[in-house]
Amino acid sequence: MNSFDHRRYRPGPAMRLPNRQWPNRTVQQAPIWASVDLRDGNQALREPMNVDQKRRLWDLLIKLGFKEIEVGFPAASQPDFEFVRGLIEQDRIPEDVTVQVLVQAREDLIRRTFESLRGARRAIVHVYNSTSPVQC
Repeated sequence: MNSFDHRRYRPGPAMRLPNRQWPNRTVQQAPIWASVDLRDGNQALREPMNVDQKRRLWDLLIKLGFKEIEVGFPAASQPDFEFVRGLIEQDRIPEDVTVQVLVQAREDLIRRTFESLRGARRAIVHVYNSTSPVQC
């Protein structure tokens, strides 16, 4: 990941819209690459990853150089919760890496999510408001 040179890609032509600022802007630096590969949610896969499989994938993502990694939906499944806790308790999160978790905007799930993150140096909590009546 460290050898990626965003300058080899030329920006597309800017749209000329004098009353707006963002269309005239171009990318000046490489984006932050974030992995969401560990978020199988234990609901999307027929056979979800177990904690050991997630650890192996975590180690690979760290080796590849990712600095932001979504580690799961710890309030949705016990394996995701255990995986996040294991990363923190075993000090497996490098200082320059930020973990991200996903949680639905429900008080009980938010509490459980923050419980899973207790002791993490830093984290991004992605809170979403479900529009599906099944998930409310």
